[in-house]
Amino acid sequence: VVVPQDGRSAFRIKSADAGGVLLSTGIIKTVHGGGLDLSLVPVGNVGNYAGNLKIKSIRVREAPAMAELLNAISVVGLLEQLGGQGISFAEVDSIFTLTPDRIIVKQGSAVGPSMGISMDGVYGLESGKFDMQGVLSPIYIVNAVGRLIARKGEGLIGFNYSLRGTAAEPKVQVNPLSVLTPGIFRDIFRRPPPKGVGEPKTKPSKPSQPGR
Repeated sequence: VVVPQDGRSAFRIKSADAGGVLLSTGIIKTVHGGGLDLSLVPVGNVGNYAGNLKIKSIRVREAPAMAELLNAISVVGLLEQLGGQGISFAEVDSIFTLTPDRIIVKQGSAVGPSMGISMDGVYGLESGKFDMQGVLSPIYIVNAVGRLIARKGEGLIGFNYSLRGTAAEPKVQVNPLSVLTPGIFRDIFRRPPPKGVGEPKTKPSKPSQPGR
């Protein structure tokens, strides 16, 4: 759905195949299934958009960056899932800014029964390189008690990580001391999240009959 907004166009994209949509972008090729709801609202200069992404019920398979991360914290069971039927996530949320040359993830999370993960950082659209950071929390269905004192995707027990490089050749660093630090105090191990390019004045209109 395309609607006018402040003299430009805002977009809302909904799909019953989140994996197919993400594959078509050429950025993410390891997500399968799921429902997607994406809004893009013009902000700042022409070509800049504030984005809000919500995905339900997906599986992630054969993802080198995630494999490196799980290997770094020695989660063998999740590594086996990743290479087999995939790791399931019930909810994925992301607030980001899209510019002509990069995606700035201001706040992102993915949660499922076996793990939760938070993420923020920058992805270069031309270079294909990323510079991300966040927290990975194993056994999220039990660990989610930490949600009372932590960001979404982060449990009471979690590992701070940084992720750089490309999807094919990721470089992962994990801070082992962060697992001893609960909730909001983990911020001492990470830099502030990146800022976007302006903020939308209003959200895109939701037509009564999608597609018209």
